[in-house]
Amino acid sequence: MPWATIAFLGLAAAVGASSGATFALVARLAPADKVGAVTGVVGAAGGLGGFIPPLLMGVIYGSSGDYSLGYVLLAVVAFASCVFTVTVVRRSSGYR
Repeated sequence: MPWATIAFLGLAAAVGASSGATFALVARLAPADKVGAVTGVVGAAGGLGGFIPPLLMGVIYGSSGDYSLGYVLLAVVAFASCVFTVTVVRRSSGYR
């Protein structure tokens, strides 16, 4: 149990640090008149990211008795998001 507590506290710190960095990047890359709208979309995406996966994991566990498929789906979505960010978002923003 102590290792799990340390791991979750470290995860919470990393999420908090990356959240600030994400909003700083939005302020840097979005046009000045669109920063509020872009920040709202990013915040909504983060909110959905904290709401939908736990529900899906519960449904998957309830139907199969195992979390494996849920973890695979989370990894696929994370990988697709990374590829999208590195290719489309980076190219369209001009940020190198």
